[in-house]
Amino acid sequence: MQLHIKQFGMAKFKSSTFGKISGKHGDVVAVTMKDGTCYFRTYIIPPNPNTAKQQSQRGIFGFVVKELNCMRKLFTVTFGGQYGINKAVSLAMKTCVTGEFPDFRIDYSRLQIAVGNLLVSSFHNIEKITDTLFRLNWNYDELGVENPNDEITIVLLDNTRKQVIHLQNIAMRSSKLVDFSMPDSWLGSEIHTWMYFSTTNNTHFSESKYLGLITV
Repeated sequence: MQLHIKQFGMAKFKSSTFGKISGKHGDVVAVTMKDGTCYFRTYIIPPNPNTAKQQSQRGIFGFVVKELNCMRKLFTVTFGGQYGINKAVSLAMKTCVTGEFPDFRIDYSRLQIAVGNLLVSSFHNIEKITDTLFRLNWNYDELGVENPNDEITIVLLDNTRKQVIHLQNIAMRSSKLVDFSMPDSWLGSEIHTWMYFSTTNNTHFSESKYLGLITV
């Protein structure tokens, strides 16, 4: 009988003593080929794909994809292309999902909708002017290292309607304030708000800053 040990716990042999061997034998599985060669492979119990941890992980992924899908177009800008939502979902799963399977929640105050190395203003505030008109103020140090030509973007999310407004590059950093409005259809709604800075060609970004939940 010739016996050859192979990688991954496998052995093969030809033997007239045992005849054809197949099936599971103790800790190995045997298969006989047409040429009479028999292969033994160590039997490994397949992992259970439905453990509580695996169900939770799949549940988190599906939940975050569903919740953030309305921001897909935004993420093509801030996370670099058509697969930007994949990066956004991966980051969100690590930073802002709360609760236990199957009752997950997103803590929008921790959701990053942009990431990067540009400086972010240390002060920012939203003031309500009318029912649908708001003013955002931020600080800018003319003697500092901030680039006055960086542009500011505001993002608004009506989570109930799953509607997003991306007010892209609406003012320069040096402006220190900008007015923006909400649609009349959002009256009575609570809106999540963020801001971030970018270069004029949108190739570099700051991290986003959550401005709060405001009522229209």
